[in-house]
Amino acid sequence: MFKKFLYSIILLLLIPTISFSAETQELAADYVTRIQNEISSDIGKLRQSIENELADMKLTSSDIKQRISELAELTAKSSDDMSAWGYTPEQREVHTRILSELSVAYAAYSALVNSPMTTQAAVSLDISSLGNVASPDINTSDALRREIMKVSRGLDVQVFYLQSRLSKLRLDLNEAANLQKKLKEAQEGGQALELPRTNVLELEGARMNVALSRIQVRAQKRAFDANVTAIQRLRRRLADMQEKLSFPQEVLDANLEKIQTRLNELTEEMNTARKALDSANASLMRARTTLGSADVNVLTTTSATYIARSARVNYWEHMVSLIDDEIALNREAQEIWRNRYKLFHDNASGEEIWKLRDDSETRIAELQRQLEGIRTMESEILKQIETTQAQAATEGISSTIQQSITQAADNQRKVVADIFNRYESLIPNAIFLQQRLNSEANDNLGALRLAEKVSSFSKDTVIAFLNTELWQGEGYSVTVGKLTIAILVFLSSFFLSSWGSHWIKRRMINRFKASVTAANAVQRIVFYILWVTFVLIALNIVKIPLTAFAFMGGAMAVGLGFGMQNIFNNLISGFIVIFSRPFKVNDIVDVAGVQGVVEDIGSRSTTIKTWDGFDVVLPNRYFLENSVTNWTKSDLRKREVLKVSVSYDADSREVEKLLLEVVNGHSSVLKNPAPFVIFKNFGDDGLEFEIYYWIELRKSSGIKVSSDMRHHIAAIFKRDRVDIPYPQRVIHIVNHDEDEKNNEAKA
Repeated sequence: MFKKFLYSIILLLLIPTISFSAETQELAADYVTRIQNEISSDIGKLRQSIENELADMKLTSSDIKQRISELAELTAKSSDDMSAWGYTPEQREVHTRILSELSVAYAAYSALVNSPMTTQAAVSLDISSLGNVASPDINTSDALRREIMKVSRGLDVQVFYLQSRLSKLRLDLNEAANLQKKLKEAQEGGQALELPRTNVLELEGARMNVALSRIQVRAQKRAFDANVTAIQRLRRRLADMQEKLSFPQEVLDANLEKIQTRLNELTEEMNTARKALDSANASLMRARTTLGSADVNVLTTTSATYIARSARVNYWEHMVSLIDDEIALNREAQEIWRNRYKLFHDNASGEEIWKLRDDSETRIAELQRQLEGIRTMESEILKQIETTQAQAATEGISSTIQQSITQAADNQRKVVADIFNRYESLIPNAIFLQQRLNSEANDNLGALRLAEKVSSFSKDTVIAFLNTELWQGEGYSVTVGKLTIAILVFLSSFFLSSWGSHWIKRRMINRFKASVTAANAVQRIVFYILWVTFVLIALNIVKIPLTAFAFMGGAMAVGLGFGMQNIFNNLISGFIVIFSRPFKVNDIVDVAGVQGVVEDIGSRSTTIKTWDGFDVVLPNRYFLENSVTNWTKSDLRKREVLKVSVSYDADSREVEKLLLEVVNGHSSVLKNPAPFVIFKNFGDDGLEFEIYYWIELRKSSGIKVSSDMRHHIAAIFKRDRVDIPYPQRVIHIVNHDEDEKNNEAKA
C-alpha cells in the first residue's frame, strides 16, 4: 500500500510532462529503424573494400558459366598437371581440395544470382486485411499487435543472421587481402615462378567467398528492409486505428463466450486425461509388481515394460498439469477481458487501476519464469529421449525389449510435441493479454484527473495503507494505523511521565520538606509507574493486547541477557543505593579512589563533585562492588592528624605544651572531643610528635586548618628557640692501612 501511495505522489509531480500514449512513445523512439541504420552503416563501410577486391573478377552469368567449365577441365587434367609441376603429395592434396572448393563456390554463386529472392525485390507482408475495417474493435487491435510482435521476432532473427554474415564478410576480406599481399611480395622478390599454382587458386577462392558473402548480405538486407517497412506500416495502421477504436458490450460477451466454450472443452478433456492417467498408473503398478526387486536399469523384458509404462504415466501427468494450467489461464483471461472493458470505458477507480497495473506486472514476471521452466524441462526430456534411443539401439536385446523401449521414447516425444509445444503457444498468449492490461492501465493512470487523484485516490490509498494488517493473533489484529497511534502515545508517555514525576518531587521538597535523596527516589519510582501506565493505556486505545508482543519475548530476553546487562545492572544497583541509603546527597564520600561531595543519586549513576571542582559520574554498581567511606553519615566531624619533628636538644614537655597551645587556640578546632598531643617516637633526625584534633567538615577544610597550624607552630618554635631538625647522617671513615699496622704491632 505504501508503494502505491508513493507512486501516486510521484505521478502527481510528473503530470505536466507525462505522455499518455504508449504507442506514441514506441513510434517516437523506433528501435527497428535504429538497428536498420546501424546495419546500413556497417554495409556502407565495407562497400569500397568489396568493390576494390572484386574489381578484377568477372561475375556475370556467362562469365560464371565459363569459369565453371574451365574449373572442370582443370580438375580433369589436374593429376597430369601436378605430376608435370613436381608437386609433393601434400601439395597434391591441397591443390585437389582448392579446385573442389572453388568449383562449389562458383556453383553456389551461380545459384544465388539466378535465385528469385536475389533477382527480385523482397516480398512484403500482406497487411491489407489487418485492421482494414470502418470501425475497428479491440479484437482487431489485438490481432494487429500480435502481427507486429510476430514480425518483430522474425526481425530479431534476421538481425542476428545479418550481423553474422557481415562478420563472415570481414573475415573473407581479410583473408583475400592477406593472400594478395603474399603473392605481391613474392612477385616483387622475383619468386613468383617458384610459388605453387595453388596459391593463385586460393586467392581466387577467397575472392569468391567475398562475392558469395556480399550477395547473401544484399539478399538478407532486402528482406530485412521489407520487414522494417512492414512493421512501420503496421504501427501507423495501429496508431490510426486507436482514434476510432471501439469496445462494445457485444465484443466482450463474444470473447467471454468463446473462452467459456474453451473451458467446457478443457473440462471434458481433463476428465478423459484423468481416466487415462488412472489407467496408466494401474498398469504401472502391475508392471512394478511383476518387476519385483529386480534392477530397473538392467534391460529385461519386465524392466523394459516398466520403463514404457512409466513413460506413459509421465505423459499423462504432464497432460493433466497442462490442462489444469490452461483452465486457470482461461479463467484468468476472462477476468482480464472484464477489466479491460472497465478500463476502456473509464469505469475503474484510481485504486483499482493501480492494483491492475501492479498485479499484471507481477503476473507477467511469473508467466515468463514459468515459460523458462517449461523450456528447461523440454531440454531435459530431449536428453532423456537420446538416452532412451541409445538403449533401444543396444545390440543383443530382443525385439520385445526394443519395442518397449521404443514405445517409451515415443511417449517422451509426445510430451514434447503435445505438451511443451502447446505451452509454447499458451503462455505467450497469456503474457500478451497481461501486457495489454498493463499498458491500458498505465494509459488510464496517465489520464486520471488531478482532482480525483488528490481527493479520492490519495485519501483511499492512505486509509488503505493505515488499515494494512501487519500481523494478527487470536482475537486481535495489528494494523499500521494502530501501531502508529501506539508509537505516538508511547513517545508522549516519556514527556508526561517526566513532567508528572518532577511535579511530585517539587511538592515533596517544598511542601513536605522531604530530603532530596528521598524525593529523587520517589520521582524515579513514579516515573516508571506513570510510563508503564501510559504504555498500557496506549495499547488499550488501539486494542492491542499484550499477547501481541509475545513473539518478542525471546528477543527481549536475549537483549536483556547480553546487550543490556550493564544497563540493568546499574539500574538495579541504583534502586539498592536509593533504598539502603549508604549515603545521601551532600554527603562526603570516598569510593574507588574518588573523594568528594555527593551531588545527585540517579537510577543508573551517581554524580560526585571532587575537591578539585570536577563532576565525576560513577555507575551505581561501583558502590556495591567497592568499599564506600562516608565521612558524614553519622556526624559531620572528622579527626585530623598533624605530625611535627623537633631536635633532640628540645625539652619534650615544653614542646608538648607549645603544641597544645597552638591547637587549642585555633578557632576551627572542636573543643569536644578535646585535642591531644602524642610523643610518637625517637626519629632518625629528631623527636617526633603527633597532634590529634577534630574539625567540622561543613565549616572547615582539613587542609586549610592544618596549614594555619603549621604557620603558628613555626612562629612559636622560632620565638622559644625550638629547632626543627634537618635530616642528618653520621659517616665514620675507617683507615685500613692503620688497622693493619696496629694488628701487626699487636702480633
